[in-house]
Amino acid sequence: MRAYVDGLREMSRPQLELMLARRHRDETEPIAVSGMGCRLPGGVNGPEALWRMLREGGAVTTKGAGPPTDSRGRPRWNLDAPDLAPLAATLAHGAFLPDVDLFDPEYFGVGEDEAAAMDPQQRVLVMAAAEALQDANLTREELGRSTVGVYVGSSTVEYPVARFRNGAAPDSITAHAAPGAALSGVAARTAVALGLNGPALTVDTACSSALVAVHLAVGALRRRECDVAVVGAVHLQLSPWTTLAFERSGVLSPSGTCRPFAADADGYVRAEGCGVLVLRRLGDARAGGDLPYGLVRGSAVHQHGARSGMAVPSGVGHRRVIEEALRSAGVEPERIGFVEAQANGLRIAEQVELEAVAAAYRGAGGTAPLHVGSAKANFGYLETASGALGLMKTLLALHHGEIPPQPHQGPRPPDIDPALLVPEEPVPWHGGADRFAAVNASGFTGTNAHVVLQAAEPVPPVEAADPPGPVPLTLCAHTPRALRDTAARLLDHLAGRDDWSHVTVCRTLALKRDRRPVRHTAAVGDRRELLDRLADAAAGRPGDRGAAPPPEGLWDGPGALCRLPPAAFTCRSYWLEECRWL
Repeated sequence: MRAYVDGLREMSRPQLELMLARRHRDETEPIAVSGMGCRLPGGVNGPEALWRMLREGGAVTTKGAGPPTDSRGRPRWNLDAPDLAPLAATLAHGAFLPDVDLFDPEYFGVGEDEAAAMDPQQRVLVMAAAEALQDANLTREELGRSTVGVYVGSSTVEYPVARFRNGAAPDSITAHAAPGAALSGVAARTAVALGLNGPALTVDTACSSALVAVHLAVGALRRRECDVAVVGAVHLQLSPWTTLAFERSGVLSPSGTCRPFAADADGYVRAEGCGVLVLRRLGDARAGGDLPYGLVRGSAVHQHGARSGMAVPSGVGHRRVIEEALRSAGVEPERIGFVEAQANGLRIAEQVELEAVAAAYRGAGGTAPLHVGSAKANFGYLETASGALGLMKTLLALHHGEIPPQPHQGPRPPDIDPALLVPEEPVPWHGGADRFAAVNASGFTGTNAHVVLQAAEPVPPVEAADPPGPVPLTLCAHTPRALRDTAARLLDHLAGRDDWSHVTVCRTLALKRDRRPVRHTAAVGDRRELLDRLADAAAGRPGDRGAAPPPEGLWDGPGALCRLPPAAFTCRSYWLEECRWL
C-alpha cells in the first residue's frame, strides 16, 4: 500500500485526474445486451416470437393445462397415482414446456449415456445459450479467443427424485449421475458444451436469480474478468412435491390464473421456462458490429434481514435496492419510464412492492407517468427464470420503442398509486437513446435485485460498397437434417420481411456462423435468387458444388451485419425411465 501511495504522490495533478477519469469510465461503462435466446410456454422460442406475443397482449392457457407431456405424448407425472391423486387439481394448472426430453448431444459433443443422465434443465439451458450466442453473431472461433463468463440461475434439483421414489437399483446409477444433477453443473455444462473459457457460476436466490446473475456479470465485465458474459436462468418442474409445498403455503391460485395488478388476484400459477442474454462491454460491442437490444446501466442486490420472517415481503428492501441501482447507474429516478415488476398475483406482496416503486421513482415529485407491467400475466410465474423473462421483455420494449400492454384480467385494485400506470394498449415510447427502464425482482427468501436499462443508440449505417456480381451463400450445419431445417428457418424469416439485402445476409452467414461439416453453397445475385437457393437447401437439393470459390478477401473490410435466426438442432429423446413420475 505504501508503495502505491508513494507512486500517487509522484504523479502530477493532470495524471491523477486522467487516472481517476479512466477508472470511473471502466467502473460505469454501459454493458450491451447483444443476444437473446429463450424457451417459454406457448411455443415461444426466440426474441421475435416473444415480442409478437407481448405486443399482442397474449397469454398462454394455464387453467387445466397440465400435466406436461414429453415428445412421445407421455405425461410427466401420473395424476392417478395414489400419492398424487390428492394434488391432481393443483398439478393440472400451470404453463409448461413440452418435450423437455429432447436434446441434441452431437451438437454439443455429449455422449448418449451422459445425455440421458443430464438434468433436462441443463439441456434446455445449453440450447438456449447456443441460440443467444448466434443471435449475438458470436462464433465459437471468436469466443475461443475471449474470456467468457457464465452466470446462470437455477434453484431446483428434481430430475433424480422420481428415480429413488421408483426404487432404482444401485447398479443403475452411473458416473454421469452426479454432474448431471448438480446445481453447479448448470453453469459448468453450459461452459463445457459451448467451449467457453472463464468464470462459471450457478446462482440461486430463487426468483431474483437472473437479475443477481446480471449484477455479477456486469461487475465481472467492468473489472475485465471476462470479455463476454452468458447470463440467464432456467426453471423446470420435474417433481410434483415442490408444488405441494407451495400449495400448503397458500400462494398458488385456486382459479388457475395469474393476474398481476388485478383486484381479484388469488395467487400465482407455476410456470416453466428459460431465458439467456449475451452481455458485452459497449465499446467491444460497437467494435464488433453488434446490434444491441439495449444497455445495462446499473444494478443492485439487497437482502433486508430486519423483518419478521424469510417469506415476509419488505418495502424497505425494495426501496433500498431501487435506490442503490439508480446510484449505480447514475440515472435520476424521474427518467425511468417503465418498471417491470415482480408482481405475480399475490396481492399483499404486490402492494408492498408497488408502494416502494412509487415512492422511489415518483416520490420526489416527478410528474411524468411511470408505466408498470408484469409478464407473469402472459406466461405464469417462471419462478427462478422469471427475472430473465422480465429482462427480455423490457429490453425488447426499449428496442422496439413501445411498451407492450398488460393482459387485462379483471379490475385494477383501488390502492395502486395514481403515479403508476398499467398499460392496457401498446404505448408508443419515444425519445431515442434517452429512454430508461428498470426490472425488479425478489426471491421468496428475501433477496431483492434491481437492474436499470437504457435504450441503445441506433447502429449507424456502414459505408461500404457491395461486391460486384454474385456473392457466395454458405450454410453450415452438423447434420444433413439440421442443414435443411436451418435453411427452412432462414427462408421463413426472410420471406416475411423486406429489411435485408442478399449481400448483408450472405456476409453474416459467412462471418458470424460456426463452420460445420455439412455445407450448402450457392452463388446469389439478388434477393429473389437467395430465397430460391434457400428453398433448394430446405428441400435437400444440392448446391452449386462446381461453383468457383469466393475471391480471397471478399468479406474483408467494413460491412453491415444483420440478425438471423439460429441454426437448427437435431434432437432425440433422452429420459431416464425411472426418473419419470410413474
